[in-house]
Amino acid sequence: MRFISNVVLSRLITPEIFGIAMVLSTFRSGIELLTDVGLAQNVVRSRNADDRSFQNAAWTLQFVRSLFLCAILCVAAYPLANLYEIQATAIQLSAVTIIILGLTSTSIFYLQRNLQFARMNLFELSCDFVTAMLIIFFAYMSPTIWSILISGLFAAFFRVGLSYLLPRARNWLEWNRGYVREIFSFGKWMFLSSLLSFLCMNFDKLYLAKTIPLATVGVYAIARTIADLPAFLAGRLGYSLIFPMVSAKHAATRSEIRTDLLALRTKLLTLAAFGVAFGIAFSDVAVWIIYDPRYADAGWILSMLLVGTWGAIISRFSEYTLLGLSKPVYGVVANSFKLVGILLLLPLGYQWLGLPGALIGLAAGEVIRYLPLAVGAVREKTSFLWHDLLMTLIVIAATAGLMWGRAAAGYGTSLEAVFPLLSTGAV
Repeated sequence: MRFISNVVLSRLITPEIFGIAMVLSTFRSGIELLTDVGLAQNVVRSRNADDRSFQNAAWTLQFVRSLFLCAILCVAAYPLANLYEIQATAIQLSAVTIIILGLTSTSIFYLQRNLQFARMNLFELSCDFVTAMLIIFFAYMSPTIWSILISGLFAAFFRVGLSYLLPRARNWLEWNRGYVREIFSFGKWMFLSSLLSFLCMNFDKLYLAKTIPLATVGVYAIARTIADLPAFLAGRLGYSLIFPMVSAKHAATRSEIRTDLLALRTKLLTLAAFGVAFGIAFSDVAVWIIYDPRYADAGWILSMLLVGTWGAIISRFSEYTLLGLSKPVYGVVANSFKLVGILLLLPLGYQWLGLPGALIGLAAGEVIRYLPLAVGAVREKTSFLWHDLLMTLIVIAATAGLMWGRAAAGYGTSLEAVFPLLSTGAV
């Protein structure tokens, strides 16, 4: 649904507007993760989560945090506007969305805690559908950044209202010191993990937004949005399935946990492996068919980004397994490694090979991220190292086969615009 709305938007607004929207979204998500204490994760794992007082304490923290973050972003809007040449009022309007979402009921967290996946997914699907319709409608009426921001406000109101139609939706202000301490005790690791995750996932956007023209940033945003979908889906599955499944098995042995997860991982990763391979081989064709010529370069960019996406998929499955064992420290270490890697390799790659070099550095960061998670899984006796290696070999083999078949048929490769040696003639 997000992909379809993205395609429709590309027909309505210019690449420059896409670029500005990506930068504003990055600012907002960054400031939201600045004080993330893992409220949802606390509700899922805490034995006190069914207490009404715990529920209210979590909601109170969420709301107070939203007020604090909106104030920070409104003040920071002026220096950020000067740095990225974006209007400060646009940044401040996007900050208002944070306060609205801060009123969301904690009922959503309890759907996950109680493994009510059908109802939870129906809620998320409804929100995504309404958001897509709103943003398309406002962009059609006025193809500017302001229409994008206003549609975001309406979408936030809808999400908040819908959350109060779910079970256990009643919330009110309450400050229970014991429960607040419990939330912060586990949440300090979630804060570090979330902050590092944001920097890992968005450093490229912030760096490139200052390095390349906004129109090129808009093209990159198209490719990045599509490339993020498989990793986002893997994260959603890991968060909704693997994390609560492992958390619920307090009395199970590590061997039993591995046995239960193996079948699920095999199904999910096999599907992902062939999907990623197909995407790498034919992303430029898909972009050529779906988007207008202004976004043609998104094809080879997407193909390169999907290489790193595979690393993100297997990393997220490992991270949520360890999180279910109440071992968030491994996720923090992994994201620290990745951040150091991309801080060094992405700018170095850009200086060496331009945008393709930056994308190579970004993919290398995903490999670096996986290493501490693999070590942690071995230490916690829940390792799937050989399984991940086998699935990675499937991706490589499937990609090579599809690339060879396409080139042999005379249609070149998805990367020939970047690497001429891979063109049909050279093959």
